[in-house]
Amino acid sequence: MTTNHAACTHPIRDLMIVALSAAAVSLVAFIIITRLGGATLDGLKGAAATFAAFAGGGVAVLGYLKRN
Repeated sequence: MTTNHAACTHPIRDLMIVALSAAAVSLVAFIIITRLGGATLDGLKGAAATFAAFAGGGVAVLGYLKRN
């Protein structure tokens, strides 16, 4: 079976930097949401969405930097 997608060729160091940065930003989002009176579940949902957005953006930036 053949596939037409390119494998991820980023160094693990770069991916770990993106993941740890996304985790830090999502932790801050969780703290802000819960301090503003949100429920814990709302904080977790907000933190998960923030993590996904930040990590996705970080990987997109890595892909852009890799091409240029």
